[in-house]
Amino acid sequence: MSKNKLTILLFAIVIALTSYSFWRISIPRVLSIEEMKVNGFYKYGDSQEVREFELKDHNNNIFTKKNLKNHDINFIYFGYTTCPTECPVMMSVMRQLFEKIDTDDIAFYLISFDPEVDTIDRLKRYVTAFNEDFIGVSGEQSEVLKLGYQLGIEKLEPMQNHMSQRVISHTNHLVLVDDNANIMGIFKGPFDSRAMSLVTKSLLQTN
Repeated sequence: MSKNKLTILLFAIVIALTSYSFWRISIPRVLSIEEMKVNGFYKYGDSQEVREFELKDHNNNIFTKKNLKNHDINFIYFGYTTCPTECPVMMSVMRQLFEKIDTDDIAFYLISFDPEVDTIDRLKRYVTAFNEDFIGVSGEQSEVLKLGYQLGIEKLEPMQNHMSQRVISHTNHLVLVDDNANIMGIFKGPFDSRAMSLVTKSLLQTN
């Protein structure tokens, strides 16, 4: 084999190996349960199906368990639009997470703990300001609390902080539900959208 042909062959092999390496890196890796914990996600061991509920989304459409079956993974966060700290931070994290995952197989919901203040219009303006695909959900307080309790989210009565802001203390977790309306697990803080995207891509592979 001539020197020129050998050089071309070696160059082709290097290109092929480099391309393969980039391809392997680009494929999401399935994480172990311990690796998920390191990245902030606590997977539920046994599937627990969400019980029936009836709320309304920010387009004034009925929102029930059936809506959760339209996407492989549903991200559900309980909060409220006047929340001064935790809620806007979480909404920003969810926006970053959405941007890191190029798929239509996920959905993001904010379920309001404050339906008296969070009207349909107010809720819509708030969630779509973070991302036009995010959905705000509200309804009867009893239905919201029932769903929250089942998903491990608790709410305390509103109070005022030192700045006279109305504050509703609540569990600050992001709950994941699959397309069979089974609770998959929760993300706990501190929230890192990069780490969360690794877990989400892994879950999408195995769901």
